Amino acid sequence: MGIKPDYGTLNVKYKGRTIHVRPFPISVDFDTIDKLARNPGVKREMKRVRAPQYIPYKYIGVGVDRIDYTKGILERFRAIDRFLEKYPEYQNNFVFVEAGAPSRTRIPAYMELNEEISKAVDKINWKYMRGYWKPIIYIEGKLGPDRLFALYRTADVCIVSPIQDGMNLVAKEFISANVDCTGALMLSKFAGATEELEDAVIVNPYDVEGFADAIRDTLDMSPKEKRRRMKSLRVHVKRNNVFKWLSDFICEVAKFIS
Repeated sequence: MGIKPDYGTLNVKYKGRTIHVRPFPISVDFDTIDKLARNPGVKREMKRVRAPQYIPYKYIGVGVDRIDYTKGILERFRAIDRFLEKYPEYQNNFVFVEAGAPSRTRIPAYMELNEEISKAVDKINWKYMRGYWKPIIYIEGKLGPDRLFALYRTADVCIVSPIQDGMNLVAKEFISANVDCTGALMLSKFAGATEELEDAVIVNPYDVEGFADAIRDTLDMSPKEKRRRMKSLRVHVKRNNVFKWLSDFICEVAKFIS
């Protein structure tokens, strides 16, 4: 095509023109999320989440996604299935809450994906169900802020495992809301956020065995190590928030205009 990239300067030459390519990883409003996560309504919801009649189990995992092939939801469920099979001591002790917001519901491929996800949840739940316990709680639709932040704060692990994603802001939302620094983030190597969030536990969503082992290792992580990692992640996201992203972008554009 006649395109000549210069990896040293991050420029691309095409038809006599020089195109400047720069990375600007988008972020979230850390301070606002942090503040909302401390609301009294969130604290009340946290008590409800941990109540015996809701989630009375030792370990809680959470996933929040738009229903899309790129989000790796089915791959995540396969890893959870293998994790419970390989480490049966976590059966009846671990529950994973997946909040999936439907998208493009009139497109047949997305309708089929939604059905596949529901079937996968049913299959895994029937496989391991004991009494009132089932390993996956699937919430179809968006969660209100109080419940969402309550789940973020009570979760032992948040799993963000896309098979392809430019950034993924759920990872940064979880970090911003994890004000107690008690949770751990598991992040796919195929998410752009991996380039920034070095203290996340990085996984390959296609590697079922490695993914399952990583879930076990993350749940077994010491509170001290979880706190160290989360504090580091929170410092990074707070420093590199959405306002810095906007400022950096405008400043870079201004250089070329001037």
